[in-house]
Amino acid sequence: MLNKIQRKRRIKLVQGKPNIKVGSTWLKTILFAILIFLITTFFSYRIFDGGNSFQYLLTINEQNNEISELKNKIQKLKLDSQLIEISSIKKDEELKKLKEENNDLQEEILFYEKIVGKRR
Repeated sequence: MLNKIQRKRRIKLVQGKPNIKVGSTWLKTILFAILIFLITTFFSYRIFDGGNSFQYLLTINEQNNEISELKNKIQKLKLDSQLIEISSIKKDEELKKLKEENNDLQEEILFYEKIVGKRR
């Protein structure tokens, strides 16, 4: 029984003619697909007004660049304000020290004037 089935299969393989297509249908198919892609791209660009869409994307990009520049400027201004604050604090400390030193010197002058007498 198994021999009969194997024999029938061999006969089918030998009797049938192979179906081989000669030519380049794949090339035509690829060219057709590319053509359809280009046509749909063109029509979608026209229908959805692609020029305005690209312009919109370009303005978004420009605004993002401006935002980053403004953030950098804000950071610089913050640093400048901190430097000014620190310098004013140091100047205040120096002013306090100078006032204390001035008061000490005035006390010494008063002491010596009492000892020697007032100058005229």
